[in-house]
Amino acid sequence: MQMILLRLLLLVLILSAPNNAAGAAAAATKEEGKKGSSGFELNKKDPIYITADWMEVDQTKNTIVYKGRVVTVQTDMTMRSEILTAYIDPETKKMKQIIAEGKVNATQGNRVATGEKAVFDDTAKTVTLTGSPVMRQGNSQVSGVKIIYYTEQDKSVTEGDGKVRVQATIFPEELKNREPEDATQK
Repeated sequence: MQMILLRLLLLVLILSAPNNAAGAAAAATKEEGKKGSSGFELNKKDPIYITADWMEVDQTKNTIVYKGRVVTVQTDMTMRSEILTAYIDPETKKMKQIIAEGKVNATQGNRVATGEKAVFDDTAKTVTLTGSPVMRQGNSQVSGVKIIYYTEQDKSVTEGDGKVRVQATIFPEELKNREPEDATQK
């Protein structure tokens, strides 16, 4: 029992460590004070709170699995899913990948990302959303078959597959209101 408690404490420390980009299974954005940021990424400083109906720590597989109405909260970002699986690198003891599955919904301010699966990959520094993914900011939105957010580049790519095309709804008035903020960040 002590080993499980130590492992859980280690998980919290790992998720909030400065060198770890996993999270939320998340999906949190850059610091909220940075207006105009449009993508989700992990906050590496603040604690992550997770609630679920069930949890399993498997030290032989180096995994932690949460199931049933999973809610992950970090500062102003909240992610909901049915299953959340964290994969830990056995050598470095750091999170290498987090997968959220089943009715994934991540919100932060006026940003919302939904889909059936979200994969947070610390090695590739990406968040990949699949299963009818939709990303919204304000009234604008984009959808496709797959949305990949590159956390270190603050860029995203939305893909279609021939049957499903990328669709975007853009409100020019909202973009116009953001232009002065974006220009000051460069």
